[in-house]
Formats: sequence, structure tokens, C-alpha cells
Amino acid sequence: MAEEVKNTAAENTIDSAAEKKAVRKVSKDMTIGEIINVDVNLAGVLMGGGMYCIGCPASMGESLEEAAMVHGIDPDLLLERLNAYLEAQAQ
Repeated sequence: MAEEVKNTAAENTIDSAAEKKAVRKVSKDMTIGEIINVDVNLAGVLMGGGMYCIGCPASMGESLEEAAMVHGIDPDLLLERLNAYLEAQAQ
């Protein structure tokens, strides 16, 4: 039985490591809240791109594209930066 527990723990570790390596992607139709839920550090990428309203409750329900348009930011450029960050974290 102890051997079964060890195997299960090892399998869980492998699964966990694989999940961390999986490349996640965000899209323009995702809300700011959903994007931050993918990786909390994406808030820094958003702020670095000029999206300083991350803490605003309204921003959590706006899509990336909507929020970018409101702030005069190119949504495609912001999306590119967000996905580049996620890709770098997966390696």
C-alpha cells in the first residue's frame, strides 16, 4: 500500500509539472478578470502596456479588446505581449 501511495505522489508531481509547462493562451474576447485568473502576473504585463485600471471592478467584466479600445491601446499588441509572457513562463 505504501508503494501505491508513492507512485500516486510521483504521478501527481509529474502531472503538476506538465501542467505548468503547458502553454496557455489568452484571447481578445477574454475578460480582464479571466486573463488575470490565468496568471496573476499578467496584471503587470497589462499595466506595462498602459492598462492601469486593473483594480477597477468594471475592468474585470470587460473583454481585453473592449478595455484596450477604451484606453486607446492596440489590443493586438497587448495580446501579443500577454501570450509572449505565457509562452516564456512555459519554458
